[in-house]
Amino acid sequence: MLERVLFRSELCRACRRCEMACIAAHNGIDIKEAMKRKDEFVSRVRVVKGEDFKTTVRCHECENAPCCQICPTGALSQLESGEVVMHAELCIACEMCADACPYGAIQMDKTNLPVVKVEATEAELQQPRKVAVRCNMCREIREASGKLLTPCMEACPVQAIGLMTAEGKEIFPEKPVKKPVAAKPKADAAKAAAKAE
Repeated sequence: MLERVLFRSELCRACRRCEMACIAAHNGIDIKEAMKRKDEFVSRVRVVKGEDFKTTVRCHECENAPCCQICPTGALSQLESGEVVMHAELCIACEMCADACPYGAIQMDKTNLPVVKVEATEAELQQPRKVAVRCNMCREIREASGKLLTPCMEACPVQAIGLMTAEGKEIFPEKPVKKPVAAKPKADAAKAAAKAE
């Protein structure tokens, strides 16, 4: 069984912090910078909010994934385990995978990869190349950091996003412990009382 994202929609506030954490993790910036540059980058997980529901849109690594079936270059392929793998260097940005995805989980994002075109002009070679992106559970990022949970799971302030491990164990981030508020020194309190008089 593949590991999966778990989502508790009843807890979600649609704050989009998971989106910012995704942008930050995939672009080597912090969440504050991701918030400033959110229109510049694409999040691989998206929050969708309706009148009476909230959910996340992300890759489900479908059995016989239609995105892999339709990809003309093999940029998206599916391993025997069911994991969908992206080979960005083969992507030609045809967007057929995005059209085939039943969840709307694939989007186009710019990269620093060279343009793939037989007769590319110098101007085209200077432009950031677009490729298909999707949630891959941050497998490489987690492996490099030694963390079990993804950045979006860790960033959620209400622990709405968790992980179902390959063994079937459900893991959600622990609720952060609030730091106790330090008592103000008595001298400050005396000054405040004096001002009030």
